[in-house]
Amino acid sequence: MIRIGIVGCGRIVEEGHALAFEQLRDRFEIVAVADPSEERRDLIGGRFGVPPDNRYSTWNDLLRDDSVDLVDMAVPHFLHRDSCVAAAASGKAILMEKPMATSLKEADEIMAAVTKSGAPACIIHNYLYSANSSAALEVIGEGGIGRPFLVRIESLSDSHWPGAKAYDPDWRTRTSTGGGGALIDNAYHSLYSAAAYMGSPVTEVYARLGTFVRDIEVEDTVVTTLTHSNGGTSQILIGWSVGAAKRVQEIHGDEGSILFDHDGRKLSVLRGDDWSYPDVPEEESSSFAPLFEEYADALESGAPPPVPFEEGYRNLKVVMAAYESNRTGRPIAIE
Repeated sequence: MIRIGIVGCGRIVEEGHALAFEQLRDRFEIVAVADPSEERRDLIGGRFGVPPDNRYSTWNDLLRDDSVDLVDMAVPHFLHRDSCVAAAASGKAILMEKPMATSLKEADEIMAAVTKSGAPACIIHNYLYSANSSAALEVIGEGGIGRPFLVRIESLSDSHWPGAKAYDPDWRTRTSTGGGGALIDNAYHSLYSAAAYMGSPVTEVYARLGTFVRDIEVEDTVVTTLTHSNGGTSQILIGWSVGAAKRVQEIHGDEGSILFDHDGRKLSVLRGDDWSYPDVPEEESSSFAPLFEEYADALESGAPPPVPFEEGYRNLKVVMAAYESNRTGRPIAIE
């Protein structure tokens, strides 16, 4: 049994991580929580029967708790560096929400701390573990559409995802707390997903960002074109500015295509003139549980984490290249 300390008791934990941990009660036990809001730590702590003495107001208090094997870091973006460096120094295993940091400088400090610690560290790239994405990756891995050359992802909404009312529901809309807007928060997932579907890392980014609709400090609309090392292209359109747009997720190969039906949680696969529909199970919680279960397997066997911090660092480089591309008006190469 892996004993978990949750750092940050916001909505992503309440509606995502907690459901996954409940599904995996035979693998994880929540033994401590930390949050500056008493209301939030009591909400999550009470849900898992955490004793009042193990409901802490700071992450440093929780990190001193010897009953914790692994810390689940789920704090706002601007707190990632300080909290993760402290977690690494504690020697505990780490599970951390994306993005790794709000700058590459901060990410370098995190990577140095994690390397020095030697403890396992997994970044939460959970979109790859959704039922649709897992099925699509299986089709691609089996050669079902040949060689992927084009990925198209469009996901527009009319607002950001609000944080917990007891803390700060709009922290994502400020540069000082979010580090950016729809790019670093939402498009982040599409960037690593595109690389996984393509089976090839991103080597160049061209991006146009803007704040067109919402009265916020950060971008509400993101358009990016990615070039991959295999010569393929991904087009990603993400925003907090449009409520009427349909979601699009397509993967096109030289022998076929995969189309996502987000509402029905189904895939349509075209190969030649024939359509097929892989069996995609309904998701009872979210995409977190399969990732967390793989991490539990890795911790118990001594294998590397399923999404090591190096992958989070690589994806943050793509994010930061997109911001630079928007500033300069030119494509940015990624080393």
